[in-house]
Amino acid sequence: MSRNWLASAELPSSFRFYAVRRASEVCNYFPLQLEDGTYGTPFELAHKQKPDLRVLFKPFCLAAVRRERDGDQVLSKFDTQSQFMIAIGRYQNSDGLQFYNLENGTFVSSVDYTFQPHSTASAHFGYKYQAGTFIYRLDETNTIYSPKFKLDEQVLVHSHSPPHLATIIGLPTYHKPEIYTVKFQDGSVAEYSTSEDILELAPASVSSTSSPLLPS
Repeated sequence: MSRNWLASAELPSSFRFYAVRRASEVCNYFPLQLEDGTYGTPFELAHKQKPDLRVLFKPFCLAAVRRERDGDQVLSKFDTQSQFMIAIGRYQNSDGLQFYNLENGTFVSSVDYTFQPHSTASAHFGYKYQAGTFIYRLDETNTIYSPKFKLDEQVLVHSHSPPHLATIIGLPTYHKPEIYTVKFQDGSVAEYSTSEDILELAPASVSSTSSPLLPS
């Protein structure tokens, strides 16, 4: 749900937190059947009141938010009385919505706004959509990539002649999808990219019998 909202608004992954938070709030409005056969919502079970469907809106819409002053200057009737902002969610302390003001990087709560349905926030502010963004748990043994080498495997590093024997101590991550970290026998550490075609799995006869670097 959050990914589709970001795609429709063509916004980057920096808005992911607000998309997931809003998706969680909307999911609490989904009806479900209780044990006694009646229907309710998670919101109703938690707060003992029916949800207000008027608070539902399409997140990340471009909105013209009314303002009465620009800094310390009170705006006159001849000045522009609104400013374009991005709707990111409900404001928990009032009935208004929370908006992101790109002009000064602040968050504004308001009940006086008008959505602009014929333009996306990305088109207006010049954001670039980042396709293929996913949420996942990432560590050294569980990545979204299929690593060519495993942790503690012996590899030959063909950056010198003859190639040096090293041990894999770091796998690719989201920010470094092609980088392996290796440790040489002299204790030095280096990083190599798979695109350089420098690393090669060491034959069994070359591999040393040293204990693994990480606990099982």
